[in-house]
Amino acid sequence: MNAVTVEKLSKNYRIYSKPSARLKELIFRGRSYHQDFWALTDVSFQVGQGSSFGIIGENGSGKSTLLQIIAGTMTPTRGRVGLSGRVAALLELGAGFNSEFTGRENAFLNAAIMGLSREEIDQKMPEIERFAEIGSFIDQSVKTYSSGMYVRLAFAIAINLDPEVLLVDESLAVGDVYFQQRCIRKLRQMRAKGKTILLVSHDIAAVRNLCDSVIWLEQGRVKDLGAPDKVTSRYLAALMQRRDPYAVEEAREAPETPLDAAGETAVDLSVRTLPNVDERWGNGHARVLGIRLLDQAGREPQTLFHGDRVTVRVSVQFDRRVESPLIGILIRNRLGEDISGSNTSVENLQLPPAEPGQIYTVDFRLRLPVLQAGHYYLTPAVADGTHRDSVMCDFVENALNLTLKQRETVYGYLNMECRIELKQVSSAKSDLVEARYPVG
Repeated sequence: MNAVTVEKLSKNYRIYSKPSARLKELIFRGRSYHQDFWALTDVSFQVGQGSSFGIIGENGSGKSTLLQIIAGTMTPTRGRVGLSGRVAALLELGAGFNSEFTGRENAFLNAAIMGLSREEIDQKMPEIERFAEIGSFIDQSVKTYSSGMYVRLAFAIAINLDPEVLLVDESLAVGDVYFQQRCIRKLRQMRAKGKTILLVSHDIAAVRNLCDSVIWLEQGRVKDLGAPDKVTSRYLAALMQRRDPYAVEEAREAPETPLDAAGETAVDLSVRTLPNVDERWGNGHARVLGIRLLDQAGREPQTLFHGDRVTVRVSVQFDRRVESPLIGILIRNRLGEDISGSNTSVENLQLPPAEPGQIYTVDFRLRLPVLQAGHYYLTPAVADGTHRDSVMCDFVENALNLTLKQRETVYGYLNMECRIELKQVSSAKSDLVEARYPVG
């Protein structure tokens, strides 16, 4: 069952050059004095009940307009929206608040609008106060609130009114890190309870972490729709190309490099195979030829455990002169979240300037982090510059899959190195006994 259904949604704004043009159009009915601006054009998607749906795109792409239409605060020019269940929305900062009312009065007002009785509101109010953590300000006019206090109260109200569908527009970007973490935990709890969440955000890590599927809007149209890691990777690639003055118009795949007449010899260590290319982007001055994983014996490992020592071999061919080559790798989990990475600049290995036609092969000798068992992905890249300031030449998303098995229990993403010592034992009478026996 779908909680949200959007069918061929379009929104048009009439842009007038000056106020008198609007009046002229009312008087002279047969003539037009405006320009049409389509904020949304034929947007369609469905969100299943109990799933999380991300909406990404650059500023002005129509994300907030889409969420406002779904929330019912704006009417579409064409198309329809179907909703199942009670909807709560966190849209513009403080939207729906009366600035003259106190925080408590606004909480009661919002709850009443959503159809809750006075008794239900009274029951939920203590939890709203606890979650918002704004203290005595709850009984002060919200016009005295900071932006962080606004969003704390708005989020606390929205999630505690027990909605079936929650709409969130960039609200997670406001507030301190502790409150942001609390909000994310709450969103996960709501998803686990079968609530539906629509999230607009520029925080790609949050979208990958929280969402089951993602839509990418560009100039009001659907550019891509699908799995979070795939869509966000394509979005970031397109974003980087537009902002990189040296970038090519489209990410290209590296052509197969022909061998010389003698073929590969035993001393040629270069790797010429890319097992997978989800997306690649860069200015094309250099390209990743291949990536390979080797065990300590120099062979491809049949079984891989977290904590193993391995070598990641990356070969790069240069098509133009690159003054300061930088080669790096990045490890991601199955959600597309960055786990770890390194590059030649970070490790203080200064590569010599590269000439067209040269191939650099670099070995990354590392001990795999003690991660949870599962699938991970290696992304190789080559750039010109340093890790602080560089221009991307080629970035190959998820080129190599790593399937890690587990030797020990991992809490969270990875185990940290830790040594625990029992430092002191005290009795109820505060008699101190020095402990000399390390534990762990």
